[in-house]
Amino acid sequence: MGTLLQDLRFAIRSLRKAPAFPLAAIATLALGIGATTAIFSTLNAVLLKPLPYPNPGDLYGIRTNLTDGRVTTGLLSGAEIFRLNAPNLSIERAAGLQAFDATLLINEDPHHVRINGVTEGFFELFGLPMTLGGFTADQFAVNAPPPPGAAPQQGAPQPIVISYRVWRDLFNSDPGIVGKPLRLAEFPAVIQGVAPKDFDTPHDGDYWTSQRVRQDDPNHGQEAFMRLKPGTTIERANSEMAVVMAGLAKDFPNADLNREYKTKSLVSTIVGDLGSMLIIVMSATGLLLLLACVNVTNLMLARGAARAREMAVRVALGAGRVRIIRQLLTESVLLAAVGAALGILVAWLGVRALMSLGASKLPRLDAVTFDGSVLVFTLLVLAVTGLLVGFAPALRLASTDVRTLMNESSRSTSGGRSTARWLSAMTVAEIALAIVLVAGAGWLVRSFATLRSVDPGFVAEKRVIFDVTLPGQKYGTPDAVRAATTDLMERVGAISGVTSVGTTSSYPLRGTLESNLVLQIHGEPLDEAHPGTTRQRFASATVFEAMGTKLVQGRWFNGDDRPDTTPVAVVNRTFAKRYLAGRDPIGVQFSAGYPRPNPQLEVTIVGLIDDIRQKALGEEAEPAFYTPTTQPFLGQQAVRRFTVVVATSSDDPTSVQPAIREAMKAQDPQIAIDFEEVTELVSGTIRRQQLGMTLMLIFGGVAVLLAAVGIYGVVAYAVSQRRDEMATRLALGASPVGVFWLVMKQGGLLAVIGTVIGLSVAYLSGKLVSSTQLYAVNASDPAMLTAAIVVVAGIAALATMIPAWRASRLNPARALHPE
Repeated sequence: MGTLLQDLRFAIRSLRKAPAFPLAAIATLALGIGATTAIFSTLNAVLLKPLPYPNPGDLYGIRTNLTDGRVTTGLLSGAEIFRLNAPNLSIERAAGLQAFDATLLINEDPHHVRINGVTEGFFELFGLPMTLGGFTADQFAVNAPPPPGAAPQQGAPQPIVISYRVWRDLFNSDPGIVGKPLRLAEFPAVIQGVAPKDFDTPHDGDYWTSQRVRQDDPNHGQEAFMRLKPGTTIERANSEMAVVMAGLAKDFPNADLNREYKTKSLVSTIVGDLGSMLIIVMSATGLLLLLACVNVTNLMLARGAARAREMAVRVALGAGRVRIIRQLLTESVLLAAVGAALGILVAWLGVRALMSLGASKLPRLDAVTFDGSVLVFTLLVLAVTGLLVGFAPALRLASTDVRTLMNESSRSTSGGRSTARWLSAMTVAEIALAIVLVAGAGWLVRSFATLRSVDPGFVAEKRVIFDVTLPGQKYGTPDAVRAATTDLMERVGAISGVTSVGTTSSYPLRGTLESNLVLQIHGEPLDEAHPGTTRQRFASATVFEAMGTKLVQGRWFNGDDRPDTTPVAVVNRTFAKRYLAGRDPIGVQFSAGYPRPNPQLEVTIVGLIDDIRQKALGEEAEPAFYTPTTQPFLGQQAVRRFTVVVATSSDDPTSVQPAIREAMKAQDPQIAIDFEEVTELVSGTIRRQQLGMTLMLIFGGVAVLLAAVGIYGVVAYAVSQRRDEMATRLALGASPVGVFWLVMKQGGLLAVIGTVIGLSVAYLSGKLVSSTQLYAVNASDPAMLTAAIVVVAGIAALATMIPAWRASRLNPARALHPE
């Protein structure tokens, strides 16, 4: 310990003598360590930090796929969930969730709320004790249940569990809250309990109600979750679930249960592709940190050459190789420690910047903390960085004999060749790493730009949307619902600045649950093995105009499309292309239903519209047809919950919001209104891609800067070592231009080698991620690879040009005078 403290004191004195070197090294390491720590802290919050449930590794989300490849929602039926609760399985418990909108009245003011209908055992599945109360078994008993997704029917008050947050903020943590009424516009409700404090499924959920689902219910509308029994592997559970699904298909041959269960850890279910995006960015920060280490290594190698006489004296006095290595590693670890301390500050500022860029709106990123895991990670990075930056210089000096060290301290060029080779190798590594990072940034920029340029099938500018739910208590008949909807559109349409208004059951990019129906074209046989499927949506006559969707052929809906007239539909391009094989779609009749279409309920196509990207900008449109809200379809007499689309003439669509709110209040003061700008909706769907692109651009820029500094330092060091040679060349008649290009040639050779290596690594890395993480981008895209080469080569040329110009301007007399 005494020797270590002695080495530490000597390192501090040594670094203080030449402050430029430690300041440059510390700043470089702080940047690399800070960026790496910031991204790790977000990765830790998203993927590594345990969920707030006991044994969270045993929790999984469940989806289903159709085995014949047809499109499906992936949701589960009540029967599929019930069978997973068989006691002989490796599953401890399975439960489902199905959400619907309602209106909460607080001091007569209406507020939109999301009610999560859950099946029996939902809270027990997650393993946290209830704060107060809870559901009872009889509240899940089946007794004339409402249709899937519909609000509970009139009668006894519906039991509601509220979140800890609502209990604290809305009811002042009232310990006697259980049994008190909850004022919902749609149905009577009573508070049955308070959820656990840390419970967060679904994210930001505040209200849960018991869902009465039959054990033989074939309708797929449930988000499903399960917990494995202790010690059970997911592979064993998956094999058992396959047997369960086979039994369901056998017991319900007419329910279209040719499906398979698909499981995913609950963390992966929550974060989706955000986790993989952060892993990519984390890999990029690792490369950036490596680049910073290479830069500092170059600085230490150059400094080591200047300290050759010191090392020679140490060796002559009896210092062993291990002793010299320990002294040099002490210096590098000291630099890394100070860099890590500043890096934590850089990381904190970086995380704050990420939050301001919109990361806080992404799953599990609402609170990014520097906890023990982040601290341990930073300490590990500190140790590894200290060893990386100190190892090469220490090995270089400790493995050289006294004579060579003495030569390196002289003006002779013979002794510094070994150091020059080390520096050249480090420079090649810098260029290769810079190529990889710049290419990665270019790919993400291209992917994001391509995604932004996708035609979504509707216009986002100058439009706002808001949801409306018409409670059954007040609007009890289909005629009342249609009259209220018509009144609403007339009131909103009369507002100054509003150019058009319409309603739809499923606005794009909002993740609304949609029907996926089996399709049969009139006059064509139904393919029982591989039937066609299509999405079905309700739309008002004016909604396509309000959305800005193009009519390709035929007509929109109009006033003649009434309940007593021929049922009609508008289809999208994908529907016509896939199922009509080039035929004129206008006038074609088809039926749709589930699990089989009903030929007695046919509709006639009257219009063809452009495709609308419904799920995401990066996903192609699915076959879809729209039916008018004024006509019943498959027993749906009236649409009580819908989205109102308002197109305005103003560049600021929020300017009409106060007038819309007043118009809605005049119609029905108990209808809650929450506005959303369509441009914000579209931007929100690509926020994670934008975040990844922004980070990679920053990393790419820093990589280029570090590479430029590193290349400049290496070439400048090489020129200083060859100063006498350059002066002699000039004295013997060499032209300044010739000397200039001599130095440029040296830097150019390093750049070519580094570029070849960097391109190879970039191409292989791009192949790994382009198929899944990048939208419409090829890893071998010549434009991106060429751009990366041009950027890095340009910076390398500029960094080489400065010392080359200085070498060409040497005064031979002055340079050779000391000799």
